[in-house]
Amino acid sequence: MVAGLAVTLFSISTVVAQPRGLLPADAPVVAAPVDPTGMTALQARLERVPGDWTTWNALGDAYLRQSIATADPGYYSRAEGAFARSLELRPEDNDGALTGQGALAGSRHDFGTALSLAQRALDINPYSAAALGVQVDALVELGQYEEAERALQRMLDVKPSTASLARASYYRELHGDISGARLALEDALAFASVESDKMFALQYLGELAFAHGDPTAAVQHYDAGLRLRPDDPALLAARAEARAALGQVAGALEDYENSVARLPDPGHLAEYATLLAAAGRAEEAQQQQQLVRTVYRLLQEGGSAVDLELAYYEAGLGNGDAAVAAAQREYDRRATVHTEDALAYALHVAGRDEEALPHALAAERLSSQNGAFAYHRGLIEAALGMPEARATLQRAVDINPYSTDGVAAAAALAAL
Repeated sequence: MVAGLAVTLFSISTVVAQPRGLLPADAPVVAAPVDPTGMTALQARLERVPGDWTTWNALGDAYLRQSIATADPGYYSRAEGAFARSLELRPEDNDGALTGQGALAGSRHDFGTALSLAQRALDINPYSAAALGVQVDALVELGQYEEAERALQRMLDVKPSTASLARASYYRELHGDISGARLALEDALAFASVESDKMFALQYLGELAFAHGDPTAAVQHYDAGLRLRPDDPALLAARAEARAALGQVAGALEDYENSVARLPDPGHLAEYATLLAAAGRAEEAQQQQQLVRTVYRLLQEGGSAVDLELAYYEAGLGNGDAAVAAAQREYDRRATVHTEDALAYALHVAGRDEEALPHALAAERLSSQNGAFAYHRGLIEAALGMPEARATLQRAVDINPYSTDGVAAAAALAAL
């Protein structure tokens, strides 16, 4: 199956899915908290041999993984310093440091810089799967989908792996090939040789199942991942969403509580706040909402661009002007299907539906299989009195009647 995928990956041509976030470019695919003894060993090595540029790269990688796993932006600056020191020691032929800097830029959502650094690394080593991974991620997040397809095919040809197959799955999902995305993730799971890679594949098999209307299968995938690491915050939050959709509110709240206690991801905090409010726990919900804004502020202070996430967050709260401002800033940096959708939704919330419609149409230019995109487009069409609104909202419901967007789409359809 894998060999055939590598040869004929792109018999598809048209995206969907919320951004999965950046995948580390080489195994392990998902960043687990780094063993402190490992970082200590690297630091001890550098005390003995301060000119070892390869160990500086390894330490930078460890800091970067720790920053992703812990949401502590302080590790970003440490990683930045380690890669810079490596390049000071070896300014030429140091594709590892350039790749690390590119991955760091991508983690901060500075995708233009990430792409430039990945290309410099590939000029040194055209067969670096890690650099190809950074390049693919940057191209996708910049909306350069045809270039991303070619880079991804090269990555698959150079090194079929959990990392490359996971990217293939995401690309297929973006283009509406849901069965192909599932097959690629199953291959990624088969390739996985370490715990974190297996957990990543299981998490996104679950998210793919949930996004297309099967929360029961999603929970099964999440449970399998949590058997490997029972306290993983990403898996706990994902399972919480599926459990809430199945009416298992107590279990969902418990999962969210355990997840955000370990990793205060602002998206998960916002979901937790929404469920707390629905459960009648208004004071706790307000506390979580306040924490969301604090985390976003800390991420911005740490150099991360979070305008896309802020746009969706503010729009969800009904803050149209703030949502439009954030969405427009991100759209000015990169015109992707996700920034098109975020700007469309923000403009709708601000009551600017005529301006919103072209962006909603552009958001679905690659695929019509994203329930959130369909819901936002349907709202805009309904506000403009367009007869197409019914079919668009029904499509959102059909894609996933269990999601928040699917439930809201059904309510909007009933109101029509």
